[in-house]
Amino acid sequence: MPRARKVVALALLAAAALAGCGGGESDDKAAEKQLRASGAPTPVCADQVPDPATVPEAFPADFPLPDSAVIYGSERRSGGRTIVYAVVDRDVKAVLKQLQDGMKGAGFTLTEGEVEARDAESNWTGNGYTGRWAIREIAGCTEQTSVTVLAAKG
Repeated sequence: MPRARKVVALALLAAAALAGCGGGESDDKAAEKQLRASGAPTPVCADQVPDPATVPEAFPADFPLPDSAVIYGSERRSGGRTIVYAVVDRDVKAVLKQLQDGMKGAGFTLTEGEVEARDAESNWTGNGYTGRWAIREIAGCTEQTSVTVLAAKG
């Protein structure tokens, strides 16, 4: 590869890496756009949930959703997967601690995941299920966190 192409390629890689960093307002907008594109309901503040939903039967009954979680949607996906969308009237750090402690106490094992200042996610397994949860600070809501949990039997 000619030297000029290598320099351009490295510059593009550096720009792509930096675009993912920062945690500013543009990251919030990008995350919201990605969420809408996925077909998931848009998170709202806890006091704005028009008609709270219930946990679907296919969702693990012993999954420790955070205290005071208000479910604003759920969906069934192929392969027996179920997704629950909720909002909790607490900050990300408090919700993260309760999820981590609650899952261990309920017999679930957290596997790979990551924690950042305004969001966190983790894969998990246990009690006959596997899945993934993600939590994220909700822009425009004072100390409120969206919780999305995917669960699949097996």
